Amino acid sequence: MKALVAPPPFGLWRFALDELPAPQRLATLSADEVQRAGRFVFERDRRRYLAAHVGLRELLAARTGVPPQALVFNEGPFGKPSLVGRPCAFNMSHSEDVALVALADSGEIGVDVEMLRDMPDAAALARQNFSASEMDELAATPPADQSLAFLRGWTRKEACLKAIGSGLSIAPNIFTAGLDMAPRSVVIATPAGIACVWVQSFRNGADVVGSLARIEAMRR
Repeated sequence: MKALVAPPPFGLWRFALDELPAPQRLATLSADEVQRAGRFVFERDRRRYLAAHVGLRELLAARTGVPPQALVFNEGPFGKPSLVGRPCAFNMSHSEDVALVALADSGEIGVDVEMLRDMPDAAALARQNFSASEMDELAATPPADQSLAFLRGWTRKEACLKAIGSGLSIAPNIFTAGLDMAPRSVVIATPAGIACVWVQSFRNGADVVGSLARIEAMRR
């Protein structure tokens, strides 16, 4: 597990999912987590799920001082987890064999990561998920950089929606998060009101693209 440089108030960690954790580490998982892992068809996906959740518990245990097996989680309406009885905000994302976990002392935060790869269908996916201004931004990007631009835009949107805890129940094309690295305040209409969300992208090495988000304010 490696700590990454992140803007305040975030802590950010990266760890690998390419090996199944040892039995004593797997024993820290809840019965529900073990059952969920068992539903995956492919061994690769089970391994990644188990490694991600073991790593998350160990990181949260170090942060809170609670043994990893004693941590209790709750889920929001769209599945966003939170710690029961602990003032620690967290969010996790993984892509292939890489996981990222973001932590903060409080608030609602989101993180998203994607492995950098060629996206031959970037234009078609953008038409379904990007706002008009983001479509223009992608079209103005040199062809050699469009895969990176698309993935950066996608992770920015995902991080915002994960901070809100809505999943894709809010259409990603109704708000603009941009395709660049710069921090931005994004306004998103939600069933609970208008969310003002701060988002910023980051790179950690040449293999991943990621974004962090946090809710700054909610207005009704």
